[in-house]
Amino acid sequence: MRISTNQLYDRAIKGVLDNQRDLSHVQQQLSSGKKLLRPSDDPVGASQVIRLTEHLDQLKQFQENNNLLVNALEQEEVVMRSLKSSMDRARLLTIQAGNGIFAEQDRAAIGIEIEQIRNEVFDLMNSRNAEGEYIFAGYQSHSPAFEYNPSSPNNKYNFVGDDGQNEIQISPSVRVKNGDSGKAVFENVLARLKSDITGSTATSANMKIGVQDAHDFFHKKNYDQVTPANNNFQITILAPGDQASVVNTGTGVNFGSFSYSADQPFVFKGMEFNINGAVGDTVDFQLQTPEKKNIAETLNDLALALGNEDITDGAYAEAIADALVGMDNSLKTLADANSAVGGRLNVANSVYESNLDLEISNKLARSSIEEVDYAEAVTELSKQENALQAAQSTFAKVTQLSLFDYL
Repeated sequence: MRISTNQLYDRAIKGVLDNQRDLSHVQQQLSSGKKLLRPSDDPVGASQVIRLTEHLDQLKQFQENNNLLVNALEQEEVVMRSLKSSMDRARLLTIQAGNGIFAEQDRAAIGIEIEQIRNEVFDLMNSRNAEGEYIFAGYQSHSPAFEYNPSSPNNKYNFVGDDGQNEIQISPSVRVKNGDSGKAVFENVLARLKSDITGSTATSANMKIGVQDAHDFFHKKNYDQVTPANNNFQITILAPGDQASVVNTGTGVNFGSFSYSADQPFVFKGMEFNINGAVGDTVDFQLQTPEKKNIAETLNDLALALGNEDITDGAYAEAIADALVGMDNSLKTLADANSAVGGRLNVANSVYESNLDLEISNKLARSSIEEVDYAEAVTELSKQENALQAAQSTFAKVTQLSLFDYL
């Protein structure tokens, strides 16, 4: 095959340029640390790098969400811890106030401290986070969770938020609540369950709850929310006057007979009855409707009872009993909520560690595809340098193969 002078030069130049291009490519890899300088270098690898980068960006956002979640839960945990401390102190003061030896001045002094604890608890129930949002207000986080209405005849401390709970996504499949509604933590707390005498044909009849736990068990088992008539009971003095029976007047269920003696108390399901009557006399009593009362309202009622100089001994004892049961129920609800917060913190920590492992794994995978192997690249650089030098030397020798050089 005949090769013209132009072809000879063109081929030589092309060889030199190709070697320069390859050498430049290796130099760019070494200077940038990237093996893939453009998608055409490895189309499949480039697409994998894009997917891995997207996943890493997503993991980064999840970790930032996790930090926000942990901060919110830890702040809620601190508030709950403070609430428990205040409520424990209030409970201790309530027990002291009910010991029967304190004078009116002592009760009033305890009442003043209870008022201060009530105000502290009310402020904690309206705690805010760093963004100024109310922690326990649910979705209504820009307004207080609880409000004080001094003109209200009954409940002065009312929940005005909602029961919403925001969630934060911390992984593709895990969403965790970042707080609790005050409705669940403070408002949905059962007050002391009660029963009252509603009618009697006996000369006298009175009742008090002697064993609260036994009464509560009976109340919860027999209270009918749908049919109020089934909450009515009747005690009848049986002949010859030393027995009394208890019947549910709504359902007709007979709870049996019990020993009875006039003016001698007897206990039925935790309720202590003192009845002075004859054979055939009846005493009607009713299970009261369960009520819910938040801890601020419970403390407020207690403070009012402690400061009331005209309160009777019976009403005072009832106020102390109401306060103790309300505090115990509130502490239990608070403990349950605190446990839930701790559980969420454990989940957040576990997911955070899992995301870190995924981040390391994905970075290694991306590095193996995208980043340059310096030992391999340096070797390739030396090879390309030698190839370029050979091309240049060959070109110089070929251009000297002319008859004019030998004339």
